[in-house]
Amino acid sequence: MNQNALYTVVEESGFTILMFADHPQFFGNWRADIKRSQNIYELVSDHREGWLTLWLRNGENATKLFETDSSIFSEDQELATIKKWLKETSDK
Repeated sequence: MNQNALYTVVEESGFTILMFADHPQFFGNWRADIKRSQNIYELVSDHREGWLTLWLRNGENATKLFETDSSIFSEDQELATIKKWLKETSDK
């Protein structure tokens, strides 16, 4: 994942990046912890299994908000999906 492109999408959506971890040696997997107001979220891209997921973290617990099969996504499609999810999360 292009870290700068991800940061741009997240920040333009009104969220703050807390942590980004990229694991290119593991199928290109990556994850990011992001925050808006008092809520902390986790974006996970598992390229081995082909899933893109957004979680709401509540301490030790997490609630899955969105998940999609991303096995055929380009990086731009992945970023567009994240942007859509963050907008929907902000609108709630």
